[in-house]
Amino acid sequence: MGKQKKGNANAQRNNNAKAMEKRAKSGEMPNFAEVEAKKMESE
Repeated sequence: MGKQKKGNANAQRNNNAKAMEKRAKSGEMPNFAEVEAKKMESE
């Protein structure tokens, strides 16, 4: 059996959104256009 999540689901979604925003600002995750441009350059 998997681990059960307990707690406030809305708070968890908010925390996830904040984490995604932080990653996007720090540049950890390249956007779609950057990935596609790199693919085209390598071909």
